[in-house]
Amino acid sequence: MAQIKAFPVVRYGRDLADELDKLITPPYDVISPEEQQAFYKSHPFNIIRLVLGNQFAEDDQQNNKHTRAASTLHEWMNQGVLARHDKPALAIYQMDFEQPGGGTKRLDGIVAVVKVDDYGRGKVLPHEKTYLGPKKDQLQLLRACKANFTPIHSLFHDDQETIYRIYSPYMANKPDQVTLDSNRNTHRTWLIDDEDTIKSIVEAFLPKSLFIADGHHRYETALAYKKEHEDSGSYSPDAPYNYVMMYLTAMSHPGLTILPAHRMVKGLPRLEIPKILSGLAPFFEIREIPFSQDNLSADMDNFIRSIGDHSEIGGCFGMVCHGDNCFRLLVLKDFNSVSRMIDDSIPAALKRLDVTILREVIMNVGLGIDKGNSEGKIEYTPIISEAIEKALRGDVQVSFILNPTRVDQMREAAEKGYKMPQKSTYFYPKLSSGLVLNIF
Repeated sequence: MAQIKAFPVVRYGRDLADELDKLITPPYDVISPEEQQAFYKSHPFNIIRLVLGNQFAEDDQQNNKHTRAASTLHEWMNQGVLARHDKPALAIYQMDFEQPGGGTKRLDGIVAVVKVDDYGRGKVLPHEKTYLGPKKDQLQLLRACKANFTPIHSLFHDDQETIYRIYSPYMANKPDQVTLDSNRNTHRTWLIDDEDTIKSIVEAFLPKSLFIADGHHRYETALAYKKEHEDSGSYSPDAPYNYVMMYLTAMSHPGLTILPAHRMVKGLPRLEIPKILSGLAPFFEIREIPFSQDNLSADMDNFIRSIGDHSEIGGCFGMVCHGDNCFRLLVLKDFNSVSRMIDDSIPAALKRLDVTILREVIMNVGLGIDKGNSEGKIEYTPIISEAIEKALRGDVQVSFILNPTRVDQMREAAEKGYKMPQKSTYFYPKLSSGLVLNIF
């Protein structure tokens, strides 16, 4: 069963309600170094000081970005910069956003705390692999601050809109918080502290499974933190570290949007394009799309359309190499031909996923990047133009453009217990850090 409950919600104080656009940030893992410093400058109370503090050469175990975050959190709570609601509550979180391809959408859901258990035991299911580095960093922050600053985004089945019908009437009221993020998306929240309504929502979630959409590192960090207490002999089943804050949205919600996470590769000893193409030629039809600087925008649009033409079929990738004079399409000749290259532990249906083929065949066979040596060599972006332009400029050596993973593919992966490669999905837009906090 999925065990959720209300919690003592912490938000910025009412004196700062009109400045929320200067106080919130995206999740830590999508903030660039330049954006980090811009958030620092935007306001002295910007949440960046808690979620992604500055790191200095003289930092040590007693004074570092995590201890400074804990000290700042303590000060802000004492000063009323952050304020705790007077009784346990759930939060409704709604976002209006522009789609990258044009048009607007709306997404809403419930913020609650969810019982932390090993994957599967508590009906929380993952779909992506994780990296050790971010989990280590997040665990140090959790130890220091004893807080969740950004909800994990999870999905659940609500085809009959049972849960939506319980919370949706609240959205007819004036929001408790409303603001714009740095991408000009609108974020709104409402609190639900009526005990009967909370009970109805909690009970409605009991038979549900939760599928982690975004925040695998944070969930595994919460699990590690709970286990530390279990191993220390000071464990209490009622302690707040048994729960982690989540944003729960219906899998069938029309506003749910997945973008592809395009791969940008750097750190290769040498970029040997002929060798890469030779290694991939047995599996892919390789088509060249020439471009010129005079007509680059139109050539890029043609390249992007060609990739999108295969979105329902799968097995098509865009490839952009630094120093080359053409874009390339890698079109899989035969799905069965690559199955022997993919780990037998992966279910047959999931071997057909683009992210699996990219990870197991293109990266491994073509570039020599395997599961043991990939950390630090791959950057991700949901923005196609960024991936292409970084390769053309030489900021990275080669970029691979993907079509998005579908929600039904993510669900199948989770239900079969298979974790797709890192960044197989990029749910958009990102929740903001700073609107709803869980301070133990």
